[in-house]
Amino acid sequence: MPTDFVQRYAAISGGYWAARAADDDSHFTREQVIELSWRDFLSRLKLDASRAPKLAEEFWAAFCAASSLNPGARETVERLAEHYRLGMITNGYSESQRGRLAAAGWGDRFNPLLISQEVGLAKPDARIFNMALELLKLDAEDVMYVGDSLSHDREGCRRAGIPFCHYCPDQSADAGLTTADFRISHLSQLASLLLNA
Repeated sequence: MPTDFVQRYAAISGGYWAARAADDDSHFTREQVIELSWRDFLSRLKLDASRAPKLAEEFWAAFCAASSLNPGARETVERLAEHYRLGMITNGYSESQRGRLAAAGWGDRFNPLLISQEVGLAKPDARIFNMALELLKLDAEDVMYVGDSLSHDREGCRRAGIPFCHYCPDQSADAGLTTADFRISHLSQLASLLLNA
C-alpha cells in the first residue's frame, strides 16, 4: 500500500480507536473499529465500501502475524535477557499480542506476559502491575518498567510504586518527561542505563 494510503487509513483508524478509548472501550468493538475504518477509507477513495468486512478480516489476520520492531529492540532485549528477567504488561488482544511476539521470535521471551484481555485488567490499573510483581516475586523498587505511554504506563507505575523509564523517540514532543524517573530516546540507551549503573 502506498505511503499516502497508509497515512490516510491510519488517520481514519486512529479516530475510531480514540473514540473507543474515550468511551472506555464500550462503544465500538475491535472488529467494528477495523471494519468502519476500512469502510470510510474505501468510501473516501470512491471504491466499493461493501468490501470492508472482508478487508478488515484479512487486515486483522495479517496484523496478528506481523512484527515490526523499533530500532535497537532486538539487540537490547537479547542483551538485557542475559542479566535480567524480562516481563511484559500489555493492553491488547491475546491473538494480536501473542501472534506479533511469535512473529518476532519472542514467543517465550517475556515471563510473565500479562495481556489485558487474558487477565481482565488493563493499564493503568495498579492491580495488573502488582500481579506482575507477584509472579516475578519482586518488590516494586526492585524492577523498572519501560513504556511509551504516560497515561497508561507512567500512571500505572505511579499507582504501583514502580520506577518508570519513558521511551520517547520524539524528543521534540512536549510529553511531560520531567515526571518520569528515567527517559530514553533510543532503546540502546536502556542497556547502557541498566548495565552500567
